[in-house]
Amino acid sequence: MNLKTGNIFFILLFLGFLPGSALALDSVAIVDAIQKQYDATHTFQARFIQKSYLKILGQSQKAEGSVSIKKPGKMKWDYKAPDRQILVSNDQGLWLYLPDEKQVTKMKVQSIYSSNTPALFLAGRGKLTESFTIGKVTEERGLYVAELIPRDKVQNLSKMVLLADKKNYQIVGSRVYDNLGNKTEMLFNNIRTNPNLDTELFQFTVPRGVELIDLSSME
Repeated sequence: MNLKTGNIFFILLFLGFLPGSALALDSVAIVDAIQKQYDATHTFQARFIQKSYLKILGQSQKAEGSVSIKKPGKMKWDYKAPDRQILVSNDQGLWLYLPDEKQVTKMKVQSIYSSNTPALFLAGRGKLTESFTIGKVTEERGLYVAELIPRDKVQNLSKMVLLADKKNYQIVGSRVYDNLGNKTEMLFNNIRTNPNLDTELFQFTVPRGVELIDLSSME
């Protein structure tokens, strides 16, 4: 699995584990508060640092960039380093643009949402407590660390852990573990909640001279 494949895999899964204290916390209440805060966030912008461990290669990789989200279902992930990649999703589909390779891949976004609960949550289309069993919630350096186990065992996701600010329950990061032993950590900074985002930001037009690989008609 290369870096580009890992990035796609992570975004389709959505965004862990940090060693926490042994304090007894009301896990359901905290996860409900995280959900409530996210429900009140209609648009979101941030910079991110993504760290991925790919077991098959036995190595870690780092990427960074910016993300914009407008619910429901509109996202734009702009990877600046190490390779430029742009991923855009809206009601019409999902596009992965690799400028250096002059290639765009278009996919059917509905199939992603129907099979992937973390992507549903990120796009504002799902509920955490409906899609996950709540595990332990601990505290770590001003954060709540909430462990979530998917109810649907068919998925390749084995565990998702959300990192939320204790002061306002704002999600500031996460880690995703899959059944193949891969894990991806995403940390957000320079977070802006509910900025005014133009819908045009989430439209994609294939640039002139760029190859289009259209997989959107595949079942």
